Amino acid sequence: MGDRPNPYIPQIGVSVVRPTPPGPPVRIDLSLNESSFGASPRAVQAAQARARTLERYPDPASRALRAAIGRAYDLDPARIACGNGSEELLDVIGRLFARAGDEILFTRYGFAQFPIVAMRVGAAAVTAPERELTADVDALLAAVTARTRVLFLANPNNPTGTWLPRAELIRLRDGLPGSVVLVIDAAYAEFVDDPAFDDGLAVVGERDNVVVTRTFSKAFGLAALRVGWIYGSAAMIALVDRMRGIGNVNALAQAAAVAALDDRGFVADAVARAIESRARLAAGLRQLGLEVPESGTNFVLPRFADAAAAQAHLRADGILVRRVEDYGLPDRLRIGVGTAEEVDAVLASLHRLLG
Repeated sequence: MGDRPNPYIPQIGVSVVRPTPPGPPVRIDLSLNESSFGASPRAVQAAQARARTLERYPDPASRALRAAIGRAYDLDPARIACGNGSEELLDVIGRLFARAGDEILFTRYGFAQFPIVAMRVGAAAVTAPERELTADVDALLAAVTARTRVLFLANPNNPTGTWLPRAELIRLRDGLPGSVVLVIDAAYAEFVDDPAFDDGLAVVGERDNVVVTRTFSKAFGLAALRVGWIYGSAAMIALVDRMRGIGNVNALAQAAAVAALDDRGFVADAVARAIESRARLAAGLRQLGLEVPESGTNFVLPRFADAAAAQAHLRADGILVRRVEDYGLPDRLRIGVGTAEEVDAVLASLHRLLG
């Protein structure tokens, strides 16, 4: 498959690339949390059809896509903006509300994009401690200062896979001053199968300082097309629309995302298969004596006595996984949830290593 650069640079001057040390050909790639279950055939067909008219610009307002999102999630399309992946929209929020001298707050093991946003706008990146690899609402609220402008919360979180229930989200929202924008990044929301979980859309309410970002890259299997969306108050979305790029969601992405939303059966099946594989993978890793936190995502984060050796062993078997030492977790590997056959291959490889 060759090397592909990983764009995340969690620490200034530290570049993280796709983990492809020398070895046999890659046969299973579980290093970037991509879907192993593909995209809806309807989405593929829609992108192919739109590709016949590449000379035509995309709709800069993504009107058909916003309408489809509104239908799917029972939301007002006027309160939705679309982006070139949800990461563009995280960046837009940072540029809208934070400047040099301000602070952007997130948890100790929060998504790598959060400190990148802070770096881009010249704001201080502030981290709050976590409790058992999970966001701690009390610690986050205690870390808020007069300079805090944005609080990023990935729920569920990458790379830990952990998440906060709805009651804690509401407690966080209600404890924040109106001057702080709460961004709930729910990229992996589809993979949580606990009734206590809330994707955050209902938490927004009428508040101008709360938004939720979502993506089509994970559950919908459209990672190649880079399309995401944000939901907030009408006033907030008006600001986002002024700051985002013109024509930021390409025409093929818009067409495919609309079609994917209309094929919810495919997405539901892909998510169900991912959840089943996640349970099998976590159980198998625990049987090997590894600590594995409960995950609400399409990956798990087992702890190893020697994560580097485990990664190298998997690589020798043609399997790519992600080390997370750049997050401050040198003893863990992030292993994406694959098909049943891919899960079997990972467990068989690690069984040969750990016995």
